Amino acid sequence: MPEQTIDLAGGDFWLVFFVALLALTPIRSARLRPWIWAFCNLAFLKLLLYRWQLAEVCGAVFVVYLTLKVSRWRYGAWISALLLGSSTLALFLVNKLPALSNSGRWTPLSVTLTAIGFSYVALRLADMLRTVLVDKRPPPSLPATVNYLLPFHMLAAGPIQNYDDFLNQPPVPAPLTLPATLTATERITRGLVKKFILASAIQSALLTGFTVPGWYFILEVQLFYVWLYLDFSALSDIAVGIGGLLGIATPENFNNPFLARNMINFWDRWHISLSLFIRRNVYIPLQLWLVRRAGLDFALWCSTIALAVAFTLCGLWHGVTVRFLMWGLWHAVGVIAATLYRQYLTRKLGMQGFKRYMQRLDVRVIATIITFEYVAFSLVIIQAPLSTLWPWLK
Repeated sequence: MPEQTIDLAGGDFWLVFFVALLALTPIRSARLRPWIWAFCNLAFLKLLLYRWQLAEVCGAVFVVYLTLKVSRWRYGAWISALLLGSSTLALFLVNKLPALSNSGRWTPLSVTLTAIGFSYVALRLADMLRTVLVDKRPPPSLPATVNYLLPFHMLAAGPIQNYDDFLNQPPVPAPLTLPATLTATERITRGLVKKFILASAIQSALLTGFTVPGWYFILEVQLFYVWLYLDFSALSDIAVGIGGLLGIATPENFNNPFLARNMINFWDRWHISLSLFIRRNVYIPLQLWLVRRAGLDFALWCSTIALAVAFTLCGLWHGVTVRFLMWGLWHAVGVIAATLYRQYLTRKLGMQGFKRYMQRLDVRVIATIITFEYVAFSLVIIQAPLSTLWPWLK
């Protein structure tokens, strides 16, 4: 879910964008460009945060930079992993655990973390930490640390850029062409239309917070899913468009999720950068670890366990609450069921028969409708009032 604390209707975001565009476009120096980009990102934080909040964020980024430098010393990798891993987890709990975020003592820190979209910053930091410590990639420079963790156009709703992709992007992008400029501008415009016209109209005119019972409740389930997609993908469209104009690699986050035919396919289309992060950093390592200990005969069970753990953590990443835990388990059940059903059909029909079955139009239409409804009703778990979910609580 997007952390929409950044006001895209205000002037600060767009002011920084135009300053960054004017400042970065003519720069062809690979040394100077990261510093200018870091200045733009910090300038946005200056407009977004109070002075003491900005000092906290800048201090934390500098600690990350120094700690990753220490990782090259003897035993430094263990020190870096322990320090950054424990600190990130503690800050994440302050940000996402209601008992901490709503307490008087930790609320100011939680406000700061929410303002910078710490859910996404934490995952970027985790990916950076794994890449530097496990894959032995060089630790980042100070401006690279700022630019990877706090890109202003990706703070509101991601996407979560792979640190390897960040390192592999050209230090100086190719000059903007007219077609590329028009494509990026069209992408930004599409995002603005989605968010401020389509999503806004649905939210103001049709959504009630699931407070209306009966047939309208069922209709609102569909409308809320459509609204969430429009609102969330709009932020990603704007981020990708801005990245295209600035020459900053910005991954895609959505690919027609309403056309998904099962929950596996859904997670290949929805919040793609989060799905890839979980696959890369949780699912695959855990599955391989389980297979090495249980053996290939239990590969399917190992995959099932890894999926359950991965989606449970996915739910808790959105919020450390019972609702988000249930939402994560709901999606885990959907993905596991799709995996087992695919295995069953392959054994029953054979590979060629399975391909023919998957190509049938009627099967695709029915599967797509079921998947749409499965995802739509999963959102009820985290959004509907308790009295709607459990009427006897009234």
